[in-house]
Amino acid sequence: MILAYKIKLQPSEEQNEVLLKTLKLYKQAINSPLLYGFQNKIVSGVELHKATYYPVKEQTNMPSQLICSARCKATEILKSIKTKTKGSFKTKQPASRRFPTIRYDRNSCTITKDFVRVSTVNKRIQIPVVQSDWLNTIDFKSIQRSAELKYNKSKQFWTLTIYVETKDPEKTRGDKTIGIDRGCKHIAVCSDNTFFDSKHLRNVKGKYKHLRKRLQSKGTKSAKRLLKRLSGKENRFVKDVNHCISKQIVEMPYDIIVLEKLSIKRKKEQGKRFNSILNGWSYYQLEQFIDYKAKRVGKRVEFVDARYTSQKCSSCGHIDRSNRYQTSFKCKACGFQLHADLNASRNIKNNFNATLGKPSSSRVQSITHTEQALA
Repeated sequence: MILAYKIKLQPSEEQNEVLLKTLKLYKQAINSPLLYGFQNKIVSGVELHKATYYPVKEQTNMPSQLICSARCKATEILKSIKTKTKGSFKTKQPASRRFPTIRYDRNSCTITKDFVRVSTVNKRIQIPVVQSDWLNTIDFKSIQRSAELKYNKSKQFWTLTIYVETKDPEKTRGDKTIGIDRGCKHIAVCSDNTFFDSKHLRNVKGKYKHLRKRLQSKGTKSAKRLLKRLSGKENRFVKDVNHCISKQIVEMPYDIIVLEKLSIKRKKEQGKRFNSILNGWSYYQLEQFIDYKAKRVGKRVEFVDARYTSQKCSSCGHIDRSNRYQTSFKCKACGFQLHADLNASRNIKNNFNATLGKPSSSRVQSITHTEQALA
């Protein structure tokens, strides 16, 4: 199991200038093979290396290891463009982002608990590490080959992301299963009647949306400065909410967490408002957080087909589109009533149990107080 850690660095003023210069030249070392490959429709790293290595070396005078890592990044971008455009390359001329991360390997970077030595355009420099308690938990001998150096312009500090290989935790041997339905109104609904509401999240998103709209229409210099300051705040808030929810889900007394296989695409016929809500739905981020947190404690995350989970009765199995109306579910066949998202989460659990040969949960004879309140 490989875990990512971010180490905050504390360079001197002189070191900071050298790192910024290296960062600008590294961006140039990415753009040269990127533009060459785009214009000539080349995605092979070997061909790009032969065509661009010496020109980039002359232009930047950077260490060979950094030129090679920049070319690798350019190759990855070109392969991504080819996949998205199905080999046609019919898109805008690409360029690396304003402040790309610098990729280092073992030959160009040395990492210890107290300092980091990295190659720059001038020479290797030794940068002190900002000390914290969790650094004692890292086994620096298990650090993987690559590391990413990033500059945060707004806060003006450097971070180095390292990848540490750790032993896989002992997997739980139980078979207690919980199904989870993800949505926009309720971030997650569990088959054990646990609801994670998104009311506060939607209010915060609405506040940022209104503020962005007002500042963009104003268009003054101060408005642009405020927009710049607000950039990323909403994403960090959403990320924190997903972290908290995923942690609570993983800490539940279940061994197997079952999710839907979701692949959401915007549709023009659904309207601008619907697509705006859909575009702001961070279902995949929550999925990633649940997945890696579960692996850290030895739990399993499984996926089932998402089709008909909202239309199917979790009691009798009858499928009908008219069973669901907004947040309420009433089966046309047996009359079973339940909150629609809770019914979907139970179907997710039942569908996974069916793959294991387990019987689905029978109809609940007495609806709990929670279900009565939510139905």
